[in-house]
Amino acid sequence: MSGVRSSVRVFAPASVANLGVGFDALGAALDQAGDVVVARRSRRRGVRVVSIEGDDGRLPLDPERNTASVAARGVLEMARAGGSAVAGIDLEIVKGLPLESGMGSSAASAAAGGFATAALLGIRDRRKILLPVLEGENAADGSWHGDNVFASLLGGLVLVPSSRPEWPLRPISLPFPDRLRLVLVHPDFSLKTSESRKVLPREILLGTHVRQAAALALLVAALAAGDLKGAGRAIDSDSVVDPARAPLIPAYHAVTRAMRRAGAFGCAIAGAGPSLLALSEEGPKAAAIAKAAVAAWKAEGIRATAAVHRIDPLGAREIPLP
Repeated sequence: MSGVRSSVRVFAPASVANLGVGFDALGAALDQAGDVVVARRSRRRGVRVVSIEGDDGRLPLDPERNTASVAARGVLEMARAGGSAVAGIDLEIVKGLPLESGMGSSAASAAAGGFATAALLGIRDRRKILLPVLEGENAADGSWHGDNVFASLLGGLVLVPSSRPEWPLRPISLPFPDRLRLVLVHPDFSLKTSESRKVLPREILLGTHVRQAAALALLVAALAAGDLKGAGRAIDSDSVVDPARAPLIPAYHAVTRAMRRAGAFGCAIAGAGPSLLALSEEGPKAAAIAKAAVAAWKAEGIRATAAVHRIDPLGAREIPLP
C-alpha cells in the first residue's frame, strides 16, 4: 500500500452471467453501462453511504446492507490489518444500471465500492480485493456467486472455479474474439435474484450433469477459437437453469424465437433475468436482433429496450472527479 489520497471516483461496468450453460461459473463485463462510486476519507470510524442517486430510493443507506459499503468495509479492514491508519470511508453511489435486471447491478456497486476504497488506500492489485467484493455481492441476496462481481472488477470474460469464501478465489480470464457482440434486451419489469434462484432444481441426473459440463467446455473452447456458431450451440444446450427460469419471464419463448430468426447464434437468460441475451457478431445483424427482440416483447404488450455490447476489457477503473 502507498499514497493514501483524500477522494477517488470509480466506474464499474455492467456484467452478464451464466451465458446459458455457465451457471455461477461464467461472467462477462459489458461496455457502456455501469455504476459510479466516489470514496472519500473520513475521520469517522467505519464506512458510511452518504448518498445514492438513480435508484428511486430503493437501495439501503445502511452500510451493513448496501453492496458497495460491505465491499468497502472489507477492503478497509484488510488495509487496517496491514497497518493503515485511515479511520473511515464515505461513499457516494450513482446507479447507472436498473435494479433486478440481470445486468449485474448489485455486483457493479460492490466492485465499484471495493475498488474505489482500494484505490483510495493505495491498494493497486485488484485481485487482493476479490473476497471483499464477493462479500459485497453476497449482501444483495445471501448467495455466493462471483461470476458478475469478478467480471465487473476484472473486466473481460471470466471463469469462476469457486465462489465460496473459504475456498481459493482464483477467477480465470478467458480469451474471446474481438468481433463478439452481446445483445442485451431488458423488459420493463424486474425479477429478484432470490426468486429466480428458488425455482432451480436441487438435484439433476448424472447424464444431465455430463451434458451440461460438456456444453460449458464447448462454449469456452469455441470462444477461444473464435467459433461463434459453436459458442451459440453451446449456449442453447442449457437443460438445467434456463428451462427452470423461463416461466418467470413473460414471452420468453416468443422473444428468443424472434432473436434466433434475426440471426442470433444462441440465446439465454441474462444472469437471473429478466433481461435476455443473444450471441452475435459485429455488423448490422446485432442491431437487427435487438430490434426483433423489442418488437417481440411489444407484441406481447411489454415495453423493452435493447443494446449491443462489446465485452469490456478493463473492468473497474478510476475516472476523473467532477
